[in-house]
Amino acid sequence: MPHHRHHHGRGGKQPWWKRFRTTATIGYMIRHWTEPRNRMVIERTGVRPGDRMVDIGCGPGESVALAAGAAPGVQVVAVDPGFPFRVATALRTLKSGRAVRVRRGAAERLPVPDGWATLVVSINAFHHWEDPHGGLAEVRRVLAPRGRLVLVDEDFPEDHQHTCFHREAGEDAPVDAGSPVVREWLGELGFGEVTLERVEDADGTPHHVLGALRVS
Repeated sequence: MPHHRHHHGRGGKQPWWKRFRTTATIGYMIRHWTEPRNRMVIERTGVRPGDRMVDIGCGPGESVALAAGAAPGVQVVAVDPGFPFRVATALRTLKSGRAVRVRRGAAERLPVPDGWATLVVSINAFHHWEDPHGGLAEVRRVLAPRGRLVLVDEDFPEDHQHTCFHREAGEDAPVDAGSPVVREWLGELGFGEVTLERVEDADGTPHHVLGALRVS
């Protein structure tokens, strides 16, 4: 059997692409440790006493910490596929104790029981979901009747690097919170009272804020 170091290249080092991915993740966390959109979303969502919230793609955890402290008795399940983000969120919310649970997962496979959540949010992560329709079906599964869904994505302009990347790669723009097809899917899945707003955060960055209730 070969020594474990052979799995990581010469000298036991990680492959360059893994080192790059780790460096990029750390850089992302430093850059996005605080974001005006997180506070904007949590304030607009109106977290209520006793809410049971799922944060999909929690990143470094600012929105989780804000929600946990927004009202008495709030419980939050923070979900992210990235280990560094889960660690950052866990450290950031230590003072919240058992009110916050950090779990590995993705929108399409939420580590939450049926009907547990009264609120599901995803802030600037929906356009990264591998299967947005499947993810919305999973959100419906975990939401209690009359539970609220809030999806937020930055409204990328035509000259934004995010938009240019997909255009130059010959790809369609990813489905995001402002896409008309999302509202169609929500209707098919038993959501109602769907609203869509274009809102600027404290830095003047525009976002699409999509809200809906599970009505059936």
